[in-house]
Amino acid sequence: MGLFFVLLSAFLTIALSFQLNSLATNILGGLIIAGGFILIFLWIDSTVLIARRSDPLFRDTLRWSKLRYLFWLATIGGAVGAITTAIDSGLSTIAPYGGALFFGAIALLISGRRSGDSTLRRHLEWTGLCVFLLWLASQAQDPLFRVITDPYLVQLLIYPLVAAGAYSLYRSAKSLVPLGHIMLDEGVTHSPAAASPSVPTRQAGSNRRNSEL
Repeated sequence: MGLFFVLLSAFLTIALSFQLNSLATNILGGLIIAGGFILIFLWIDSTVLIARRSDPLFRDTLRWSKLRYLFWLATIGGAVGAITTAIDSGLSTIAPYGGALFFGAIALLISGRRSGDSTLRRHLEWTGLCVFLLWLASQAQDPLFRVITDPYLVQLLIYPLVAAGAYSLYRSAKSLVPLGHIMLDEGVTHSPAAASPSVPTRQAGSNRRNSEL
């Protein structure tokens, strides 16, 4: 996901800065955006399915096990539509992420609250927030374009949402990494023999019993 965001941001920055609108640019951009449709929903789908296993009651959040097939059809249709639109009309006319992303974000947030694992709970909450912010950023483009004609200003207004989504993605990944230090007892740290004082005693007692036998 991180590599995809870097690739998409770099491509859009270059395309907008140099005003590239050739057929090859539109095809490449359409493929990147369409791949993003598939990749993001694959990420959501796999995460929600894993999250259900951590729920003590094994609840099917938003009936995801059944609706996921409908969401997959919508996602694949959106990916095909993104490529077709990019070739016919250019990158700026591609439809934003749809309802599948929104419901995926809600499912992740609910699954996080239901998870019995505290580490996975934080991960799901940050992941759900990341997906929601991405959906919100994509939905905000059309209303802003209706009011503001400068595409650079529109992108500048959307960047904070994208940056917040990127930060949420970072926190989502960081939540799975054990960063804390294991604190050992000072006596155990400085004197390894003190960690198991009963062992020599048991060995000595065993030796005495053997000698008596």
